[in-house]
Amino acid sequence: MDIDLDLYRHEVRVSTNPLGRLLAIDMSPDHPSGFLFLFMQEVSMKSVVRISFNVIFTLLFSACVAATPAESSPTEGINAPAVTPILTLVSVPTATPTSLPEILPTPASITSFDERLLATFEIFKEPDEMVFVKGYLWTKTADGHVVQIDPATNTVTADIKVDTTTDPFHFCQGLGTDGEDIWVCSASGDADNRTIDTLRVDPESQRIVETFKVGKIFEQFDLAFLLNQIWVLTGSGDALVGIDVTNSEVSPPIDLGARCFQLALVGKSLMATCSLDNVILQIDPEKREVTRRVDIKNPRFIAGDENGVWLALGSAIIRLDPKSLNPVVTFTNLPSMATGDIFVTNEAVWVRHETGFLFRIDPARNQIVEQIKIDKNLAGGSVLVTSDSIWATAYDNNLLFRLSLK
Repeated sequence: MDIDLDLYRHEVRVSTNPLGRLLAIDMSPDHPSGFLFLFMQEVSMKSVVRISFNVIFTLLFSACVAATPAESSPTEGINAPAVTPILTLVSVPTATPTSLPEILPTPASITSFDERLLATFEIFKEPDEMVFVKGYLWTKTADGHVVQIDPATNTVTADIKVDTTTDPFHFCQGLGTDGEDIWVCSASGDADNRTIDTLRVDPESQRIVETFKVGKIFEQFDLAFLLNQIWVLTGSGDALVGIDVTNSEVSPPIDLGARCFQLALVGKSLMATCSLDNVILQIDPEKREVTRRVDIKNPRFIAGDENGVWLALGSAIIRLDPKSLNPVVTFTNLPSMATGDIFVTNEAVWVRHETGFLFRIDPARNQIVEQIKIDKNLAGGSVLVTSDSIWATAYDNNLLFRLSLK
């Protein structure tokens, strides 16, 4: 097979002609195939990239493997049926697939989206990740802004440009908070030298107060805060650094031994999903080491607390015990979780889903107790829950919604 190497890029460049957005190939020397392939529909850039870095199933890989003495591919087709995951945990007993309870996605109740809707915000361009800081909601947009919403008035009250790049096709994703300031990615450099910085933004003065050139990876959505540090995946996703919020020092990188894309705070540890290596990691940032590895096929989004770790797979949500990381239960037969989000509170686990919109799981009963259903097609997005509201984005639609919690 003849391969034009000029087509292969780590980050997708958007064609000015939407019909030209047909494929993107990611050269990846660390991946067994050496490259990744994505066939894309006519969708926005934000949707393309969220799908491309979470769906790594490859037609090109299959074609090349078919031409050589083959060993079985570690990937599956995009439309492959759901398979109950098999988890292997080093030095810890594991549950077998037959012992894992499976729960079908049948909610105990269905609530109309319109019944719960409190406000709709049109935000350009493509709002996605969200944080709540000092009484205000903030969302990151694909064109390099953080936008503030005042819940008291349901109005947009600030818009801060954080990208500095001169390349109109270069952008990034990533947002977090230490409870005082906003931490956000910043696409920087030019077309020949694309970089991603991490910025500290004062929400009161609405000014960028510090820039950290740590080489954040593109894919990481949540900038987790633990031990007075904001944690950032760097390199190819195989290293983790902490930015100390008290003295602005950057820690030496922690070698993860895998290429990871997403990061979440779970108790006193960090959890990372590494879809190319089919593994999730538990990281002790104080000891500066990976303490556990769990082999699981194509892990995507992850969230959790001291009561459970919640992980999105291809078409399922799986709950892991936070101490042993053994599987507890899986919610099967969901439509594809290629895009979406998970948000965990003490009372509920909220799953933002592209086609189902929003599911609420009761962690005490391991039951889907509610679906908030909308009667129109929306893109995927993120979810965040505050004391009285649910906030959800639909990035391709340039929309952010506020819903009543009850």
